[in-house]
Amino acid sequence: MELGKIPLYLTNICKEIFKKENMEFKKILCCVSIIFSSIVAVIGFVSVVVSVYIGDISVRILLVIIAVLFSVLSYYSFVRLHKRKEMVGLLVFTVIVFLVAYCLPMFPPEYGLRQYDLDASILKFMMTSVFLVVIGIAGASFSMKPLYKFTSKSSEASAYYILIASILLILYPLAIIIGNIISSGIGGISWEFLTQDVRRHGTQGGILPALIGSLLIMTGTALIALPLGIGSAVYLHEYAKKGKTVRIIRIAVDILQGTPSIVHGLFGLALFVPIFGISLLSGILIMGFLTLPIIIRASEEALKSVPQNLREGSYAVGATKWQTIRRVVLPPALPGIITGGVLGLGRAAGETAPIMFTAVVFMGAGVPTTIFNPIQALPYHLLELTKYIGAYPVEQNAWATAFLLLAIVLGINAMAIIIRERYRVEF
Repeated sequence: MELGKIPLYLTNICKEIFKKENMEFKKILCCVSIIFSSIVAVIGFVSVVVSVYIGDISVRILLVIIAVLFSVLSYYSFVRLHKRKEMVGLLVFTVIVFLVAYCLPMFPPEYGLRQYDLDASILKFMMTSVFLVVIGIAGASFSMKPLYKFTSKSSEASAYYILIASILLILYPLAIIIGNIISSGIGGISWEFLTQDVRRHGTQGGILPALIGSLLIMTGTALIALPLGIGSAVYLHEYAKKGKTVRIIRIAVDILQGTPSIVHGLFGLALFVPIFGISLLSGILIMGFLTLPIIIRASEEALKSVPQNLREGSYAVGATKWQTIRRVVLPPALPGIITGGVLGLGRAAGETAPIMFTAVVFMGAGVPTTIFNPIQALPYHLLELTKYIGAYPVEQNAWATAFLLLAIVLGINAMAIIIRERYRVEF
């Protein structure tokens, strides 16, 4: 066969493949492309996780196979589906993959970055693995297009695939962190650890005063933040007239919610500590300020979810505004309000910066007898233990403290989810 006739010969083969009686080939090709692209993404992700570079040749082979698959998909889109505009996206992706397959393995393993204490071979390994993940996910997403003939259903399927892949990528490090804390810390949980005070810089003893101090901080924060937060939300949504003042208040709440926690701590150091000293009361007040905007915004959103016609129906039968709020609006909004409050308290349980300036000490505080005594708290206790790692054998107690703190925070968040699902009202 003459070399000049090879393109014509290949074209005739493709036309024969894409005949109507062979239309199942479309599904097979798209499914193969989706599966192979997903495998490439998994290979890139696993390569990062286990810190093993699969090699330049393997990378090039994987990318070339993807590029060839998309070349065939582009041809199918043009010949059988007559989607010329849509085919451009596939062609662009194919060209990009070919270029990456050609250029990426050619990068040298060393970049002369030793002066920055960075091994450039690791940089190349990370860059290559990330490219494999991105190209794999994008390839599987693009493969949905010809499978559903570039209809709106193809866009929906592509979006679902990208969202699911993103969720899995996010959940993996989260699972690793939680699993590592559980496996390393659960062995240090004992009766002695839960019932004794810390001794010898954390090498001995336990966390009883820190545990009680954290519970007292959460209780006091709830007593201050929940009534003020819910009352503020009710006023802003039910009573206040829409205008510049309400907008300014909402902007101030959003700014307060976005303020770094350490700024709250410095504020408490300047305002409360000169009056109440380093004490439980100072910590409760500053944690109340920290939690208040979360509760206000969550409560206001819960109130917004109650339909206006329920209020109008209540007014129509002669109920006053307060009777309408108390008996008609608050009951269906209560699950959302409680959820926001519990989530705010969960944040208060894990914060360190606000209380380290206002309320806590590492050792010697014991169980407080009044609100004017300093306390010990789990987040600050863990922070101090990490300072002694290497100088004293405190690792086991540090992991056990982290495990207990994680269990408290996750338990509070789980409680919020249960309350929301148990008492959710659909309108």
